[in-house]
Amino acid sequence: MRERNPFETVSAQLEEAYSMKERTAFVAFSILEEHLSDFSNTLISGLGDRARAVRWMCMHHRVFEGRNAYQVIADGETDRLWEEVTRACGVAD
Repeated sequence: MRERNPFETVSAQLEEAYSMKERTAFVAFSILEEHLSDFSNTLISGLGDRARAVRWMCMHHRVFEGRNAYQVIADGETDRLWEEVTRACGVAD
């Protein structure tokens, strides 16, 4: 029987973790679309497509002290999030 290469195991684990992260990110964005549809639509329009908007929401942003946009919403700072998105996406107030 062939001994399993440890990098095959690590590679498979990383792929599984990445897939879970991607699924979670798209589920989270669906929830955003349901609860803050104006915001999600503005983000999609400003960034060009839904996939970019999904990634932007999950990124840690310096302007939010290293938090992601979902953490900003959870912390009750939706107005601050709107301000940054309108600035970043070039949307007029």
